[in-house]
Amino acid sequence: MVKTPEQYFAEQTLEIKPVTSSALSPAEQAFVQKYLGSDALQHVPQLEPDPLLPGMGDISDAKDQTDSGVMQSLRSRLAEMEELQMVSFYIRGQIYLLPVFVIVEVLRYMPVTRLPMAPRYMAGVINLRGKITPLLHLDALLTNERQVRYTDKSCIIICGANSMHIGLIFDKLHTMYTVEKNRLNWNVEAYLGAGAEFLCGMADINDHLHAIIDPELIVNKILED
Repeated sequence: MVKTPEQYFAEQTLEIKPVTSSALSPAEQAFVQKYLGSDALQHVPQLEPDPLLPGMGDISDAKDQTDSGVMQSLRSRLAEMEELQMVSFYIRGQIYLLPVFVIVEVLRYMPVTRLPMAPRYMAGVINLRGKITPLLHLDALLTNERQVRYTDKSCIIICGANSMHIGLIFDKLHTMYTVEKNRLNWNVEAYLGAGAEFLCGMADINDHLHAIIDPELIVNKILED
């Protein structure tokens, strides 16, 4: 039986823990210096929302690293797994996927602190339990839509990537899939061309190819822009 995302995450006994240390990771430091300035953190109000869905992601998880201590790419991690749990969701009517292990939690709409100098795809930032977290318009990053939207009906997937959290704005949850390794296709560029910039692969589900979003590639984009 295929479980809904709500059923799957309700069975988890994971607890979202508040951040107790003020130390920032190198990626977080780079983001703050680039978009906020070191003295701006105190002006971003701290939020402690109840999650719509708790998740499984843990950016400090040792499984993310090889024996040499080098962080594995998401594609490499997925390629090593025989079976994957994927959450699907809608962005402008299109279905996209995320592996459950990168999902920290799913939240409802929250007010954001806007960044005047940020690119169009960045809605702003939130202080999520002491962790500065940029919120990003996935429709601006993944589709040809020119008019971004973030309303009280929007949802946010908080992901762990490259030692920082990001919030991905989407329209609504779809369902959850168990995907076998042989149903994955890594040649995204052949199908989507330029639209593959933030994707690490595609999954063949019921004879339909759905793109897998790579949060690590999005973090790289944020820090490079």
